[in-house]
Amino acid sequence: MVPEFLGRVFLKEIGGKLRRIEVKEVADPEDIRKLVDVQVSAWGMQDRAEAVPSHVLKAASDNSGIVVAAFDIDTGEALAFAWGFLAMDERGLYHYSHQSAVVDEAKGSGLGFIVKQAQREAAMKRGLRRAKWTFDPLQALNTRFNLGKLGVVSWEYRVNYYGYMEDSINRGLRTDRLKAWWFLDSERVIRKARGELESPSYEDALAAGAEEVIEFDSEGRPCGFRKIDGDLALVEIPRSIEEARARNSVDVWRNCTAEAMIYYMERGYIDFEAVVDKRSGRVFHLLWRNSLDSILSGSSIKFQ
Repeated sequence: MVPEFLGRVFLKEIGGKLRRIEVKEVADPEDIRKLVDVQVSAWGMQDRAEAVPSHVLKAASDNSGIVVAAFDIDTGEALAFAWGFLAMDERGLYHYSHQSAVVDEAKGSGLGFIVKQAQREAAMKRGLRRAKWTFDPLQALNTRFNLGKLGVVSWEYRVNYYGYMEDSINRGLRTDRLKAWWFLDSERVIRKARGELESPSYEDALAAGAEEVIEFDSEGRPCGFRKIDGDLALVEIPRSIEEARARNSVDVWRNCTAEAMIYYMERGYIDFEAVVDKRSGRVFHLLWRNSLDSILSGSSIKFQ
């Protein structure tokens, strides 16, 4: 069984204080209004008008959408949330998760994982078995969270998906995104939720035959990618976008990784894991040329 998250109370140290956190579905207008503050804090928005307004979140919660959030029981403060709406494709209904966010002081506390698992529970209680969202493949923390912690998979890369945005994270950067699927009742996702399926180490990935594909110039800047025939491709991304900005290399990182991912995904590779070289701190997407069913069933290669 997967641990339940909805309705539970968690003790978390946030801002130097031990806080009692309740995770629940949200429909009350007063609670929903607090979720605008979460967005402003999480994304460093200079203009509150950039946030999804509370009336949209209320409409979603009352009309087949899902809004889940984590609140400090003693202060009533909202600390994290996730929301989305019902969507449909050729395979049927699924939950589209439009946003998930954690206030700045609570980042790294584990609340993001808790809220996403609560969202998963809420979707499954409605009879849904798939969820979908986008994330920036150049963001190392998001990559490790989505692929490594939650167990999402992706085979679709979109260039400048949202156009240019003005929040502190995306400002001046092309908004490329991976379209990611979360198969809620798959063996892979269940094992990730239980904490049983860890991401492979860099050494184990190499031992399984994975090959690095991003190429670098003499100054250590990405300058292209290699085309390999093996089934496992490691696509490196910067350890930190801010570090890449400081070195004026973020645009070349974006271009090289985009070209590599599009090339491999068009040839049947699925992005399914995050790999970190603990000695150097380097971060990679791991793409596998394998069937989706095999990946979701936990079909093993050496590191699994």
